[in-house]
Amino acid sequence: MQNRSFLFFAVAIAAVLLPFAFEWLSPLYGLILVGIALVFQGGWQPNKILLLASAAFADWELLSIWWSDYRNEGWKDLIMIAPIVLMGILVGARSKDVDSKTYKNWGLLFAYATVVAWSWTVAQSLFLHGWVQYNELELGGRLGIHYQSLYLLIAAFILEAQLWDSTSKKHQLLNALLIVWLLFGCIMLSARIHLILLPIFILVRTLDLLRGKATNKKKASLWAAGIIIAMVALMATLPGTARRLTDLKNEWRSLDGMVEGKQTNHRVYLWRYGWNVAKESPIIGLGNGAGDEVLHQALQSCDAVFYNKKEPYYLYEFKYDFHNIILQNFAEGGIVGVAILLFLFVVGFLQSQGPWRYAWALFFLTGMTESLLERQAGVFLLTFLILQIQARNSSPETR
Repeated sequence: MQNRSFLFFAVAIAAVLLPFAFEWLSPLYGLILVGIALVFQGGWQPNKILLLASAAFADWELLSIWWSDYRNEGWKDLIMIAPIVLMGILVGARSKDVDSKTYKNWGLLFAYATVVAWSWTVAQSLFLHGWVQYNELELGGRLGIHYQSLYLLIAAFILEAQLWDSTSKKHQLLNALLIVWLLFGCIMLSARIHLILLPIFILVRTLDLLRGKATNKKKASLWAAGIIIAMVALMATLPGTARRLTDLKNEWRSLDGMVEGKQTNHRVYLWRYGWNVAKESPIIGLGNGAGDEVLHQALQSCDAVFYNKKEPYYLYEFKYDFHNIILQNFAEGGIVGVAILLFLFVVGFLQSQGPWRYAWALFFLTGMTESLLERQAGVFLLTFLILQIQARNSSPETR
């Protein structure tokens, strides 16, 4: 039976390990098991478009090392994104027919593991510190706020899809409560890109449901209205979230310079200087590994002062990335690299189904404020999303 295959258990292990991000049991081990399972249990069912996107991404990352002045860093970057490339090639070449129920089970394992990981984090923080601020709620310090918030949102969309499929009232109630808990976590973490995106995604998902079964229309409308009202109430009452939104307002006012002692977000400066760096070689880029180094040099002339609580600091005191996957890729791989990266994301989005499409969109939009492919948490998540592209061979999921 499919559910007893090595592939099923390999993906299940990868799904569970991903949100926990153990230092002693890396999610990479689960992804390696998946790769081995695909080699020995997969069939030759080529997905030419995915193979082309993965190969082009790998080839350009490799080629762009040769004109880089920072080749050592370029090889490190290549190793960093290797799981994405390898999974893309394996899934594109040696996929396996899997029924939609199995894919749903894999998604649920990831979602429930995320719930447990988040719950453990909150319980541990409360035990050690009492009621803590958003910036102390990280998965053991291993997953940053933006990454953890992204995991919580994807898990919430996976569980939300089950609300319409389950016939058990108890399961529906359980999933509804878990969704509320996950969305509460996103609000508590207060990654502002997600505070902005969440109501938009809820509205898009609601419109998606309204196009579906008639029995879901009233429930979808009530679900969306209830979640958005609860979000607004929580944002207004939770001290950490309210302060973050106030910071966002002040940063928006001070885009062109300090206003009433408030400096804009440091990302604005990283993007401004990063754009100037990228324009130095717009066609093929500065070469893989060069981006962060050249950006660091450019920031030496940035005199904007920022504060860590009350301690002042300058951007050149730290080694920053571009905090934007498109700008990062533009600087290192030029417009060619950007086109290939966009091609990979379009393929992933179009060839995924159900909540996984929302996951691809969330990943890409989160990447507008974070260089997600510069960190293992982002690389491992994208690798897992590529694995779900296999769902093209199964029957369509229920809305």
